[in-house]
Amino acid sequence: MKKIVLPFLAVVMLFLATGCSTKFDVAAPYKNITVVYGLLDQRDTAHYIRIQKAFLDQNKNAVNMAQSPDSSFYSSLDVKMELRDFSGNLSRTITLHRVDLNNEGYPKEAGAFFNSPNYAYKFTDVLDPTMIYHLKVRNTTTGEVDSAEAPVIADYSVPYGNIPPFYCYVLDDSSGNRAGLDFANTGAYSFFEISGRYTPDPSFVYNGLTTPAFFVQAIVRFNWVDSNIISHQKTWQHYDYDAGYQNLASNSYDYKIQDISLYSGLAAGMKSVPNTFRYLDRAEILLYMGTLDFSQYLQANLTQGTGLTGSEIEPIYTNIKGANALGLFTSRAFHTGKLTITNNTIDSLMAHPLFSGANIKGTAY
Repeated sequence: MKKIVLPFLAVVMLFLATGCSTKFDVAAPYKNITVVYGLLDQRDTAHYIRIQKAFLDQNKNAVNMAQSPDSSFYSSLDVKMELRDFSGNLSRTITLHRVDLNNEGYPKEAGAFFNSPNYAYKFTDVLDPTMIYHLKVRNTTTGEVDSAEAPVIADYSVPYGNIPPFYCYVLDDSSGNRAGLDFANTGAYSFFEISGRYTPDPSFVYNGLTTPAFFVQAIVRFNWVDSNIISHQKTWQHYDYDAGYQNLASNSYDYKIQDISLYSGLAAGMKSVPNTFRYLDRAEILLYMGTLDFSQYLQANLTQGTGLTGSEIEPIYTNIKGANALGLFTSRAFHTGKLTITNNTIDSLMAHPLFSGANIKGTAY
């Protein structure tokens, strides 16, 4: 099982007005407001939808209310997932069951809110990228129904024809990555390139879109082992160079990262440690792909503190439909692979002034 909380790094981005909702007065008298978070990922073996209620009340102490599970969870919900094809025809319906995320391996973040129980609604079916997932949440006490829908971004291992949908040339080319990760040249016009594309199902259509994938985030992860020359203890370390977000252009993405930027980033992440030799391991490329809804959510929110395990539950952007409902229900995809850092790059790092205190002695392989 893979963790399915929001995978993208928390960033401060410009507020996007389109599609955003500020329809609730936080100072209004108490009423039930349903808050929904769900992030579908085809790689996950289990899928969780977090459903809570806001407990804002003009006449009660919010700190005291935060300690009570009854203030944040409904006693009786009927949660279903309808799978519909791109023409809107119902294929089948899945009933979700309530579980305690603490028992599922996803403890809630610490904060003013109670930490147990920590309920969510679960299903374990393999996601079908040829279907649109319609979430329906019915309060069996009040009869109110809230809903949302999301397409599925296909996992890279599920091909349409001969080319996997989520493709990265530096990871998936036929040369078997023999070129490796080479950023030895620190000149002004030298760069390392990460490019690829997403190939949607040819029949995909959803809200006027012909693809579920809208943007991508790329991360270069450097791995190394710290070896203490006195105790001989070895500790694995890593540093993530975040190349940022890109909107797909004609279903393609293309990062050109200056070599000197990788040098500077790794030098900042690899702090000098006394009596320690460093041995670099193979690097990793991590790629995340998200929907248009996910992009708008990221641009309208500080994601830290929200989501499946977050302590705060009031989002700015919402794609949940209902008279008193808000939140995010959408999907993402993930692709990763390893690259061997070239020998000339290792030699260059060992000799570069930026790494004079890093004590790089070679590789761990």
